[in-house]
Amino acid sequence: MTAAYAAETHGTELILKNEAATAHHVSEMSLNITKFSAIDEHGNEHFIIDFPGQNPVTLKGIASGNFIRSKSVLSLPQGKYKAFRFYTAGWGNQFIYRDGVAESANSFNRLDFQIENGFTVEEGNAPEVKLWFDFSPYQWKRHFKPLTDLFIGSKSQKPRLANSFGN
Repeated sequence: MTAAYAAETHGTELILKNEAATAHHVSEMSLNITKFSAIDEHGNEHFIIDFPGQNPVTLKGIASGNFIRSKSVLSLPQGKYKAFRFYTAGWGNQFIYRDGVAESANSFNRLDFQIENGFTVEEGNAPEVKLWFDFSPYQWKRHFKPLTDLFIGSKSQKPRLANSFGN
C-alpha cells in the first residue's frame, strides 16, 4: 500500500446526535432533504449542498453499520463546526422508532444534529467525511411486531360503527 493510496481512502468520521431523536428512541429516519448546512462555533450557518428533494434519504443508527459519505463537507470555510442542519421538504419524511413503529415527520422543516466533539475544517483535511447517526438500536422484539399487530389489530382497528350497518 502506498502512502498516496492510504491518504485517499482515509476519511474523518463524525458522530451526529439529535436530542429529540434520542429522547424518543428513534432508530431510523427517512428524510426528504432539500438543503444541508453546517453551523460553526459562532452560530453562523454555512450551506454545503442543495438536494433535489425528490428521493428520501434513509439515516440509520451506528448499530446498523450504515453511514453517509460526503466530500462536500470539506468545501466549508476553515473553522470549527458544532452541528449540521438538514432542511426537509414537507412530504416524504418518516421516523421509525426502536420498536419498529413508523410515524410521519412532515411537520419539521429542519433537523439539527450536534457533532460529537465538534469538527474542524483545516488545510489538508481528509478527502471525505463519514457521518454516523447516534440513534437508538432496534429492540429485538420489533421482529414480532407484525404478528402482534395481527392479533391486537384485529380487535382494536375495526371502526366502532362497522357492525351497526346492514342490519
